[in-house]
Parts: sequence; C-alpha cells; structure tokens
Amino acid sequence: MLRDLHIRNYALIRQADLDFSPGFCVITGETGAGKSILVGALGLLLGNRADTGVLFEKDRKCVIEAGFEASGTDLPDFFQQHDLDWNNGDLILRREILPAGKSRAFVNDTPVTLPVLKEISAALVDIHSQHGTLALNTASFQLRLLDSYLSDKSLPALYRECYRQYESIRRQLADLRQRRDQTEKEKDYWQFLYQELCSLQLKEGEQEEMEQALETLSHAQALRETFAESLARLDGEELGVLPLLKQTVRDLRKIAPFHPGLSASMERWEPVVVEIDDLRCDLQKWMDSVNDDPALKQRYEERLDLLYRMEKKHQVEDVSGLIRIRESLSGKLQESETGQAELERLEEVFEKKQQETEALALRLSQARREAAESLQAAILKALSGLAMGNARLEIALAPLPAPGPEGKDRISFLFSANPGAPMDEIAKVASGGELSRLMLAVKSVVHQDRLIGTLILDEIDTGVSGNIAAKVARMMKGMSRHMQVIAITHLPQIAAAADAHYWVCKSVEGGESASHLRKLDARGHLEHIASMLSNGNPGPAAMRAAEEMIRG
Repeated sequence: MLRDLHIRNYALIRQADLDFSPGFCVITGETGAGKSILVGALGLLLGNRADTGVLFEKDRKCVIEAGFEASGTDLPDFFQQHDLDWNNGDLILRREILPAGKSRAFVNDTPVTLPVLKEISAALVDIHSQHGTLALNTASFQLRLLDSYLSDKSLPALYRECYRQYESIRRQLADLRQRRDQTEKEKDYWQFLYQELCSLQLKEGEQEEMEQALETLSHAQALRETFAESLARLDGEELGVLPLLKQTVRDLRKIAPFHPGLSASMERWEPVVVEIDDLRCDLQKWMDSVNDDPALKQRYEERLDLLYRMEKKHQVEDVSGLIRIRESLSGKLQESETGQAELERLEEVFEKKQQETEALALRLSQARREAAESLQAAILKALSGLAMGNARLEIALAPLPAPGPEGKDRISFLFSANPGAPMDEIAKVASGGELSRLMLAVKSVVHQDRLIGTLILDEIDTGVSGNIAAKVARMMKGMSRHMQVIAITHLPQIAAAADAHYWVCKSVEGGESASHLRKLDARGHLEHIASMLSNGNPGPAAMRAAEEMIRG
C-alpha cells in the first residue's frame, strides 16, 4: 500500500507532501490543474524514462519519494537475492533526476539499478491510464491478461525459458551447419595443401643450411685454389712461413739465456707458432672438405627452388612459416572432423528441446483454453454490475503453425455490448465508455487474487456518466476492499464514494504556473462534490445532493 508521496521540483509541482489512506482514494481537480502529474511522478518510481524536461527549476534536482507498506508481497526473497534491507516490509523508494540529466534510484537509501527499481515497484503498484484502455485491442495485452488468470501462473514463464533455450540451440545449430557447409567446400583444398606440405618433409633451419652449402659449392674451385696457395705459403720447404717461423723460434730459444729481454719474449713467440699451425690445420681440413659435386649442387638448387615457390605460394618468408601453415591446416582438418561430431550431438539436443517446447506449448494452450472460459465468465459478471448485462465476450484461441515466443496460440477478444449486435474485435464495436467499463471489469477480475498493494486508475471513467458512473464507483469501492485503489476522476459519483479525497489546483506564482495538492477534510470533501455537481457554484441544493451522494 502507498502510505505517502513526496514530490520536489517536478513538472508544475515545486513541493508536495501527501499521506494516503487505505481503501478507496480519489484525486480531483480542474482540467489542466495537474492531476495526472501525480501519475507521472509515480511513473518515475516505476522506472519510467526521465530527462531534465521534468524539472520545475532547471538548476535543482527533482526528487520523488514514496513510502510503501509491502509486508504482504512476494518481495522478501527478491530483497535477499539483491542484498537489500527488507525492514519488515517498510519500503521507501526514491528517484532523483539531476540537472545534468543523470538519474539515480534508491530503495531504503540503498542505491539500486533501474531494472531492480522496476521489479520492486511492479510488485507494489499498477498504474492504468486512460490511454492504457487502448491496450485491450492488442493481442499481446490480451495474451498477458489471459496468462494472469491461469491456475498455474508459472507456466508462461516456464514456456518462455524453454523457448529461449530452443531458439539459442537453433541458432547454434544453424551456425554450425553453415560452418560445416563452408568447411566442406574448402576441405578438399585444405587436404591437398596439407598433403603437399607434408610431402616436403620440412625441417627447421634446412633452408639456411642449404643456402650456405650452395654458396660453398658455387665457389668450390676458388676456395680450393686459395686454400692450396695459402697452405703452400705456409708449408713451403724453402720459403714457407711456418717452417721459417719454427726455425726462428728454435734459434731464438738457443740464445735466450744470454739476453733477459729475449728470454721474456719467448713466452709470446711460441703461442704464435702454435696458433698459426692450428690455422694451417683448419685450412687443410676446409680444403679437403670442399665438394664440387655437380649432382649435389643440383639437388640443393632444386630443393631451394621448391621451397621458394612454396613460400611465395603461402606468402611466408621461410620454412618455419611453411611449418606453421602445415600445422594450421592439420588443425582445420581435425576441427572439421570434431565439428561434424559436435553437429550430430547438437542435432540430438535440438530435437529433444524441440519436442519439449512443443509439449510445453500444448500444455500452455490447454491451460489457456481452460482459463479463457473462467475469465470470460468473470469479466461478464463484472460487466453486469456496470449495467452491461447484455454484453457478450468470447476469448478465441487459434493454433499457430509453430511455437513462438509466447506459445502456439493466436488470441482475439470478440465483443458485443448490445443484444443482437454481431461480435467483433473490441476496437471495432466498443464505444469509449464501453471500453472504459470493459477495462475496469478486467482490472477488477485480474486483481482479485494478486498480491499487488495499490491500483492507480487515471481517468479510466472516460465516457461514463449518470447511473453508470455510480455503478463504476461501487465497483471501485468494492475493489478497494482487497487493495488500495487511487482513482483520478472528474465524476462526482466516483469522488463521493471515496474514503479519502485529494484536491489538485493550479495557481500563478511569480509569473509561473504551479500545481498544489492537499487532502480534504470531511467538509472540504462535501464542498468539492457539490462543486462538481454544480459546475463550480454550489448552492444549498447542490450541497444537499452532495450529502445524499456521499451517503450512497
């Protein structure tokens, strides 16, 4: 139940503080005074979109705060899941719109996201505006209405989750099949490339080794001649560098004891001989290893030419790149095999989920057909209390060719308000007043077993007057025995039935229009009913009529 509402800097309201009573509350006021501003303010608490256009003073923030008694709702588990303080059902919801355009939401002073605020407020308040009556003409509203009357109310959500999983698997399966088809087109080519690379028997570093070996083979003669000449200069018997150097070292060693400087330098001469001798051995070994085999040179040239062509083909720079391509192709070929197995597995899963979805859709359809009969009877009974005892209503369900997001049913409400008139879609046969009464009957039926605390009706009595208005008032009054009903109305018959009456008026302050709200006492309630009966100029007769109307 809505206990209190505090509005700061919203639309035409600079500041308003209202305490609401249980039972049946009405809000009246002149046209344009700002009655529906209250609905807009509460809409912010329900998570409606807001912008800085709602600010009364553009440089100050807007604050909408409401206190609720929510002990009879299903919210405790939700609060526990979101780590919110339940506080025995004493809830304060707050929404702030900052001048910069940002919006903040709070529950019991704890910041929350807008989706969390929406879910909480949806369990507390149902706002129905006069424009919402048009929703009766839409199949989506009609289906939600019927589902709210199912004996097993969890069935639609159960089906929607099953269908969501079904659609998810279907999309995965379609994606896998597309990839499979694409793979099949390319698989033979991948296999050819893979076999081609495997046949090369590639080895890391082989290209560099062959390129160096080919360089040596290409200069074999020059290498051998230079090695031979160098060895001749080193080993020549008469003028060879190495024999002469060795003889020099032997001669110096003989006289070294007679000269201290020479003796010390002998340690440097002898390593030079050893080093040159080692280098001579290397030259000899390299000369012996020089190979000018034309057949080997041709093999290297052919192998390198093949590698170069393959590298150009695959747009890589070396054998390592070709090896990476080979391993990638191997992975693709293996993936194509495992992908086929995954496709077969997913096809089995999809078939089972499809069967489950079909079964749930049939179960939901059967439940809807059973509920449709009960809902029809309940709405017609409510309509009879609104002077529409001759009305006829049929909730028609037709099967769809395949399950959809909401099941396998196409729904239509067929209606006739007058005897003998053909039944047709509501939008084609119902007048504004009939549509209002039909929606009120619907609201009275669907809220009978709901745990929602507050129902707000924003001029749902459009097109209604006279004796019909009194019947509408009695129905609203009857609904208020099960929940708090707040009606924004222009009809004195409805206002007279209220347990609490709130008046909205507009004034000009500093050249700006501003709306004001206050709760009327018993005298104010009487005077305003009389004013509504007399178009604003109540006399004694109007006062007596208002007293009679209030007594019922």
